[in-house]
Amino acid sequence: MLRRVDVWAVVLAWGAGCSPTVPKSIDDIVTTEPSDDSGTPGTTDTDDPVADDPTDIVYALDQFSHYELEMDPADWETLRHETRNVFDILVGDCQSEPFGSPFTWFPAELAIDGTPIGTIDVRKKGFLGSLNEDKPSLKLDLVEFDDDLNHHGVERLTMNNAISDPSLVRQCVGYQVFADAGIPAPRCNFARVSVNGVDLGIYVNVEPVKEPFLERHFDDASGDLYEGTLADFREGWTGTLERKTNEDSEDWSSIDNVVDALEGDDDQLIDALGEEIDLDNWFTFWATEVVVTHIDGYAGNTNNYFVYDDPGRDKLVFMPWGIDAILVPRGWREGYPESVYASGALAHRLYNHDVGQERYFDALDDVLATVWDEGILNERIDDMEAVLLPELGVDEYDVGRQIDVVRSVVDRRRDEIMAERADGPLVWDVPLRESFCLTDIGEVTGSFATTWGTLNTDDPFSDGEASFSLVLEDETIAVDPAGVVAGVARETGEHLVYMASWINDHEAILVYLVAMPEVLVPGEMTVDFDTATAAVFYMDTV
Repeated sequence: MLRRVDVWAVVLAWGAGCSPTVPKSIDDIVTTEPSDDSGTPGTTDTDDPVADDPTDIVYALDQFSHYELEMDPADWETLRHETRNVFDILVGDCQSEPFGSPFTWFPAELAIDGTPIGTIDVRKKGFLGSLNEDKPSLKLDLVEFDDDLNHHGVERLTMNNAISDPSLVRQCVGYQVFADAGIPAPRCNFARVSVNGVDLGIYVNVEPVKEPFLERHFDDASGDLYEGTLADFREGWTGTLERKTNEDSEDWSSIDNVVDALEGDDDQLIDALGEEIDLDNWFTFWATEVVVTHIDGYAGNTNNYFVYDDPGRDKLVFMPWGIDAILVPRGWREGYPESVYASGALAHRLYNHDVGQERYFDALDDVLATVWDEGILNERIDDMEAVLLPELGVDEYDVGRQIDVVRSVVDRRRDEIMAERADGPLVWDVPLRESFCLTDIGEVTGSFATTWGTLNTDDPFSDGEASFSLVLEDETIAVDPAGVVAGVARETGEHLVYMASWINDHEAILVYLVAMPEVLVPGEMTVDFDTATAAVFYMDTV
């Protein structure tokens, strides 16, 4: 029997025995012309009578631009090192309100393809998985210091670092699939970003989901827009829905009504949900999430989605977000089925409802028949690769190889789904998850010394020296002595310290410490779930 014990803080000090050795400019393709009138210098012309939408050029997939930022070096150092960890997000009553942002806005001078635009505001962006110090994702606000400043009519830009997507193409491929299915989805293309002359690499320029986005997709953009981050439509789970428009409004009736409808009887479910949700949009959105393997979306993880309360329809409309980890092969989504995700309360209830399941599979069949065209998708991927490869330099081979992985998923996805469905609809009997908020139940402190490279020994109890004390709900468990091994894990490449001690002849306490190489040096450290992560296990062999 193996049980995990969640702890808040782990402070470990050790001696010197465990000390691992820590082992271009581009040609302009798009020219941004400054305004000819007496307006703000660097403002791009939005009165082009030829273009249906002057902002289209900012996201045209055959265009590649260079966004150059100049800012105070101290501000840049602060910006790129700002971060958060799992404690910042998941401690306390973590589901009671939106997670918020720990990031600071800083002024910067922006030039695009060599043309000065003006003074803007810039900050880091990201939740957890996309945070990076060397290549941070960025938000650019062009109108903070000048209301008239814009780039072909675009006032705000989002530069995603795509560190979760080594192919770089997944977001642009996926958002177009959603758009083809009739779901409002961001536009995107590729860009190079540099700060103070230092090239940060290629980013994905993704259209922000804000008022201009709503104006493009809806007749009335005055409704309530919500961003869903680990948020769901059930009691105790709506607090992390973040209002992105009408922030001061106290009216949550459209969300609350969905929660109430999901708690109602089966014979009233579809009609009750249909009063609040555009169900045609919802079922298509759900099916498309599954087809593109958006396991970190709403249906798979109650995460990365937008909901708009459209005044024109008086119904909620679902939209995708955060899709940089879609279109991944089976090995990367192990444990997820092929034909449905139903972790969110809305998907869970409808999939286990006769009419809801029927409508889901009708939508899935429709997406596969009318949207999922492997030939067209591969042509788009080819076009994106043609834009990217000249910009990649030494990274061309690696990115090209990863693009081939995306192609293989596109080619296999239909067969994967249909093969699972051949035996009938998958039974989804997985219960809805419990609260993910961490609870403070104890602390571990201790010290150890060992030899680096001993990790793969057959008997971790016999190497090194360690002692630690575990306090659980005011009860102290002293563990002394203990064995300890350290090294690089064969499977993951992680730098790992593993301590183990028998309490008696059948009970043991195990401590795993995973840390960045630079912090695995003699001295004292605190596990912050950023540079170091720890887990404590209790094992009973009986």
